[in-house]
Amino acid sequence: MTVTRLALPPNTLFLQPQELVFEKIATFIGGNGSGKSTILKSIFDEKLKPGSTLYQDYKVVCFSSGQNESYSERFARYLNSERKDKRALSLDCFYYDKSLAKLLIFLSTTSNPNGLVRNFLKQNNYVVENEFEEDETTKISFKVKVDKAYIGQVEQANKDEAKGNNDVITNKAYHQTLSNFINRLVDESYDFTAPLEQASIQLSQSIISNISFEADEHTSFDSKIMFFTQAADNDYFIVKNSFDIEFLKVAEVEGEADKVLRLEDLSDGEYQLLFLYSLIDLFDKEDTLFLFDEADSHLHYKNIDNLWSVFKIIKGMAITTTHLLDSISKSGIERLKVIDRGEIKTGAKISYLASRLKDLSDLNNAQLKVMSIAENIVFMDDEDDWVIFKLLAIRKLAKTLDEVATMNRFFSRFIVIKQESSYGSNSEEFGYSKLRYSERFASYIEGHHHNTENVYLICDRDEFLLTDIGNEKCILLISKDSTKTFNNKKLSSHLLSWRRREIKHYLMCPSALTDNNIEELNEAFNLGLRSKLVKGHAGDYSTDGEYNSSLASVKADLVKGIIDSYIKDDVGFCAKRTEDFIKKIPLEEISEDIVKLYQYLEATSGKK
Repeated sequence: MTVTRLALPPNTLFLQPQELVFEKIATFIGGNGSGKSTILKSIFDEKLKPGSTLYQDYKVVCFSSGQNESYSERFARYLNSERKDKRALSLDCFYYDKSLAKLLIFLSTTSNPNGLVRNFLKQNNYVVENEFEEDETTKISFKVKVDKAYIGQVEQANKDEAKGNNDVITNKAYHQTLSNFINRLVDESYDFTAPLEQASIQLSQSIISNISFEADEHTSFDSKIMFFTQAADNDYFIVKNSFDIEFLKVAEVEGEADKVLRLEDLSDGEYQLLFLYSLIDLFDKEDTLFLFDEADSHLHYKNIDNLWSVFKIIKGMAITTTHLLDSISKSGIERLKVIDRGEIKTGAKISYLASRLKDLSDLNNAQLKVMSIAENIVFMDDEDDWVIFKLLAIRKLAKTLDEVATMNRFFSRFIVIKQESSYGSNSEEFGYSKLRYSERFASYIEGHHHNTENVYLICDRDEFLLTDIGNEKCILLISKDSTKTFNNKKLSSHLLSWRRREIKHYLMCPSALTDNNIEELNEAFNLGLRSKLVKGHAGDYSTDGEYNSSLASVKADLVKGIIDSYIKDDVGFCAKRTEDFIKKIPLEEISEDIVKLYQYLEATSGKK
């Protein structure tokens, strides 16, 4: 097998160039914060740099198991620059998160009858083929639109072409495909002289085969991929969060009826495996470099076996990161690369690798053992979030020094464990990582002495829909209150969510912010009159206000940037600075969500 020597640029943790030597697959292992993902991001960033030649011989396809804002923001900027230079359908670098999983799965099964996706669907009786091996039953629906900005670009292109300039967007493959798409499926007379109002369409293999997908010169991948990737970016033409895909579950018993399935009806493992399979089906070539960041994070060990069976036969190359022992063992020790502070530990001996693998296992068990001593455990995305919550609750509820002391004693009954729970779309299981960790803890304490009575999974809401808070998916702040019995004692697990995107958004209190900050936030979010940040109001009266609902990554980063300037110092999070900031907040500007969560913890954490 050919040995690849891949030059790596400096990364934020290790400021020197490195070389990765591997055969087809390299698997990065290391503890949390070791820099596994950081190296992948440095490769991705370098590929996106204008004029960079470091990876000119590779097509880079990147996948992250969660909604990774740093990847998606960089890729969006890249697409925008490509559009401006009229190169948008000659891409050779891609990033996909689960928001486009349904589209990629559909494109895979309808374009590759012998691909991984189609074979998976056939093995599970999720598809019906005709005599030409066409997928007759899988369908995808979504909403489309053409906004005023694009109409302006077309008008300008027509003017430029009239002056003799033929290098305009209307002569490029994307626009020609867009015109074919709309005229065939939406409005046969549409001519881009006015915006196209939002319309819903549904595609099947037979329908999509009647659309002409044009290709620019030097196109790297299939023209359908090029078109849909650009069209769905930032809702450019396709409204990305409107995708819905359905399969046909073929009855296996005579007399039973076939059943229509949506992707959400499949298990999380099936969902993720299909997504990964679609990427390989659509992009795998000899010059493809896959960057798989914890691609195994939601998979059952049997599906991890399936995934590694596929990894080992791809045509291209892959760099994977993992913290799962099942994946580490399937990868094989020859593929493992130990990462420490962003550096590849080249020349590490077998004994070092063995000790690192032991650490990955023993550290987890040691933590579980320590956790079992506590009566109440809180999983949060960051320990600092718990500090912010405590300070806000004390500020809101404690009227005397005695009450402050009482609340501090109450909070001392909880231990906080950092466990991320990023959430990308409503098709994902909310709080997945925290739920899996709590299940591992429950399995560990079975048969062991333990003091734990409650595990609270307090999640950043991220893109979780407000409409799902208050129903069976997430009640309050509170959802899925499940009780399991271990060693004749009860362990209660509580899945919770902030109504705002994350705890830092509860620090957007006008009296503690500068007038410039308030003006910047109100302008950025284009808030309506009742939702504007106004002194003396917490903003709870309007859950539709955009700073309380799903935020684009750039807006989420804006809030973090402003709030961090008040609560961080040169080293990082500063509890003293945070406390001083919160002391400036009038009680009426602190959300009732803080009170509700405190009251819930108080009501549920007593002795059983």
